[in-house]
Amino acid sequence: MTDYSTGKYDLIVEGYDWGPGVNKIILYCENSLSEKKVQVEDFSVTTEIQTVNWLTIPLSLKNEIGGQKIKAAYPCDDSGNKIEGESSKIALELSVSPDNAFSNPFLYSFDMMNHWQTVYNFEIKNEKLNIFISELNKRICPEADQFSFDTSKTESITLSYAYWFPKKETEKKIPLVIWLHGMGEGGKDPYIALLGNKVVNLISPDVQNCFGETGACVLTPQADGFWMQTSDKKEMKNWISNKSETTTSFYTNALFNLIDNFVKNNPQIDKNRIYIGGCSNGGYMTINMLLQYPEYFAAAYPICEAYPDSRIDEQLLASLAKQHIWFTQSKDDRTVFPNSYAVPTVKRLLEAGAQDIHFTLWENVTDTTGLYKDANGNPFKYNGHFSWIYTLNNQCEENGQTIFQWLAAQSK
Repeated sequence: MTDYSTGKYDLIVEGYDWGPGVNKIILYCENSLSEKKVQVEDFSVTTEIQTVNWLTIPLSLKNEIGGQKIKAAYPCDDSGNKIEGESSKIALELSVSPDNAFSNPFLYSFDMMNHWQTVYNFEIKNEKLNIFISELNKRICPEADQFSFDTSKTESITLSYAYWFPKKETEKKIPLVIWLHGMGEGGKDPYIALLGNKVVNLISPDVQNCFGETGACVLTPQADGFWMQTSDKKEMKNWISNKSETTTSFYTNALFNLIDNFVKNNPQIDKNRIYIGGCSNGGYMTINMLLQYPEYFAAAYPICEAYPDSRIDEQLLASLAKQHIWFTQSKDDRTVFPNSYAVPTVKRLLEAGAQDIHFTLWENVTDTTGLYKDANGNPFKYNGHFSWIYTLNNQCEENGQTIFQWLAAQSK
């Protein structure tokens, strides 16, 4: 019998509404195989992951074994695309879903941050072909790999960031869309910020077409901790709250320097069309940056923003009222309660005479793709905090205009 199993495997990781998902494996075999020999029912995939046992004191990690359904199998090229004829590379398409932990290569760990799984082992078998492959070659992230990566240093603070420019040839200035991540996406690896939420969708045709012939540049700064920190200490007691002494982020100056230097170093960016937004911690930081640099940004799109309304005095409110802002949140958010944050802030802004304040307040957050169902066949219901799903999919709409169409129309 021919032995095809001397190779390794690649993981294909793409961005989904709930975060990253491994939807394909590329197998490297010793000899070429035809499509006729590659039968999906002959393959099996077993996955080992780590999960946090949140019920133990102290918290502990445990290993779990499971897997994903194999949807298709075929000869492929280096990128996993199906090809006619024979190939020594075989693609296995895997099912992904928001409630299958084995499809998620991230671990949300003790530090309240996402990390690549350190234990994420695949065993791929095909007894008919004598295939047994269990060694990872590399991860491929088709969307996130299109970004470039760099760092920005301000005094003792170094921030990582990713950025992307449209490939369209134009002599016109290009607008800039900034995304600020939530609590779980901090660190020093921009892939976490790009895939922890579906930030990669900002470079999709659906969003980019909102910005016309130029498209829009995308910039995703990453704090090494949490945007809501008031000092270099990452303890929760140093977060912005009703009890903290300050409402200004420890990262304020460092983030502005990153953004401003990026704009200065890329003269093709339109300085009159710089847009800032983000979710949760990043929503807080969006409001914080609007208050600290009120003349810099053309518009903002905070999502489930965590800037306490009680900390916005009348002077700060008057400053915000001059801005162009589209808020998004879900009524059933139990992480950042709407009635302590966005709801009263929007009400006060409108009462103060703000001319361009929008608010999409969803009842809940459910799957709108039709792909993911609960046990009763209803659309899968996400955690109410995940309202960024609607924004990143450009599904917030008012008077026939989507949120990114509105954003693209704003200019200083």
